[in-house]
Amino acid sequence: MNTIEQVFAPITNTSTSKGDNELGQEDFLKLLVAQLKNQDPSNPADNGEFLGQIAQFSMVSGIDDLGDSFDSIAGSLFANQAMQAATLVGKEVLVETNEAMLIAGAAVEGTLDLDEDAIGVKLQIRDAAGSLVNTMQLGNLGAGIQRFNWDGLDADGNQLASGVYSIAAEGLVNGTLEAMPLQIFTTVQSVSVDRSNTIIVLHLVGDNSVGISQIREYR
Repeated sequence: MNTIEQVFAPITNTSTSKGDNELGQEDFLKLLVAQLKNQDPSNPADNGEFLGQIAQFSMVSGIDDLGDSFDSIAGSLFANQAMQAATLVGKEVLVETNEAMLIAGAAVEGTLDLDEDAIGVKLQIRDAAGSLVNTMQLGNLGAGIQRFNWDGLDADGNQLASGVYSIAAEGLVNGTLEAMPLQIFTTVQSVSVDRSNTIIVLHLVGDNSVGISQIREYR
């Protein structure tokens, strides 16, 4: 068995923390020593080449260590975010949706986030069957966040039953009638965490679910 074979033999049979097809630092040094021993004396390798190999290996090792550190930090941040999400259970969060859970005697509150001024803005409120129960005239609104609330009454001033209602907003923007996205305060019922995909989901009243990143505001 020649020198190189002697070096490779223990590498193949030695178990390390690396995978079967990966070289650890000890394996790299053994290969480097074998390369030094078996170089042509009449044409020795340049010292700079050896130093370059060592520098490259050190850089790769450092990147691996840095990756492990980032994974650890990301895990800590995710755990912290999950704990913060758990504190939202029972609270109201502002999310972009057109569904509102009405509780008789309480108001539904939300916002419109307008990029431009809008004229004749109105809200159309429909019940679960799709029937129009009320139309709220908000008038002319300027660009920015505009708040609204619906008292849960129909067009005749009668209290509507508790349940899920849909709300749509529209108005004229630069002379064109446009639908407008709106955000509604909804109560968080529960929180689920998917650790494998680092996803946190908030389950809201009315069978809606949103990611924690979709929360605009909470109270």
